[in-house]
Amino acid sequence: MKKRTKFSLVPLGAALVVAITASPSQAAVQHYASCYTTGSSGSAATTGWDYTDAGIPKVVLKVYDEAADGHHVRVRLVASYADSKQYFQWRANYDGYGTYKSWETYVSGSGNIFDVAVQVATYEGNEQLSSCTKWVSGGTQG
Repeated sequence: MKKRTKFSLVPLGAALVVAITASPSQAAVQHYASCYTTGSSGSAATTGWDYTDAGIPKVVLKVYDEAADGHHVRVRLVASYADSKQYFQWRANYDGYGTYKSWETYVSGSGNIFDVAVQVATYEGNEQLSSCTKWVSGGTQG
């Protein structure tokens, strides 16, 4: 209990030094990608994945309905392997203009993931009206 109390009293600058000097195996590698298309915007944030890891322990997907147009918006993750891409399920926000939704998930598998992307789209029923894709490499901090 004393360690927790003492740590909470450490100035922010000292806490940053601790984080910077942590070994790579202790550091939580994070990557972020976002994009905007007509009527929607969204993002994907990954934690604990680096270039060529086989899985991603934590993925947070977010999508925002940007337009009062009666359409709904969707977001999904795409993973790029050495010779293929995996398109994960779309997550939809039907709540209307000015709302956003967030989902926390993960990726498990046996293949090395080289890059990931967020895809955001505006839909009318099952028809995709507009979309965007933003890639981020596991070797790039972003």
